[in-house]
Amino acid sequence: MPAADSMPTQLLRPQRQQRRRGPPGANMMQADETWRLSALGRYHRLENHLGDTDIMVLEKIERQLWPLVEGFFREQKENGESTTDNMDAIFRSELQLMTAVPGSGHQSWHRDNRSRGLSIIVPLVDFHADNGGTQLLLGSHVEKWPLGARQGARVVHAPAGSVVAYDSRTIHRGLDNGTIEGRPALIFCYDRKVSPPPGCGTLGSVATSYQGRMLDILSGLRNTLSPN
Repeated sequence: MPAADSMPTQLLRPQRQQRRRGPPGANMMQADETWRLSALGRYHRLENHLGDTDIMVLEKIERQLWPLVEGFFREQKENGESTTDNMDAIFRSELQLMTAVPGSGHQSWHRDNRSRGLSIIVPLVDFHADNGGTQLLLGSHVEKWPLGARQGARVVHAPAGSVVAYDSRTIHRGLDNGTIEGRPALIFCYDRKVSPPPGCGTLGSVATSYQGRMLDILSGLRNTLSPN
């Protein structure tokens, strides 16, 4: 069955265990790992849970995206960063279908990778602030707080079928969905084999979350004090 046919359309309640007679453990229900929950109402179907037909369709889309991927990593070499010409050193680190259902909550601020990589979102419906479009802290990928605070947090407004691409080091989050419809999207991530994601542990992720909050607050204060 295509993944889209089983996509959650509303908040799911945790299933209760059903007790029945039998040997020890017989009353335990297997957890359904098909759709992974990352935050309230945000469901992800990862590549290992996608069927062959889904993968074939997504890889057709990927072939259209590949010139963008090549250009991004080629630009790294032109900027004098240590790298290699071999595109075989680049791999697809993530391929997924995700959705934010009505009533979903904010994600924590996070990076897809601490090292340079490329994240691509293909909206399957129009993205805007009301339905939980992705919010990016522009400039945060260069690890300079003043730059990130100056540019501030921007919500992606993009029509269905467009391509949203950003450096994987950019601090970002998905917003809550306040509409009555889901907000599905495809996600492709590409990284170097020598620097796979996420590039940090739990403490690093927590630090990024707090850094994102601080940058968001600083940029908000700056916009309030200097609206022009």
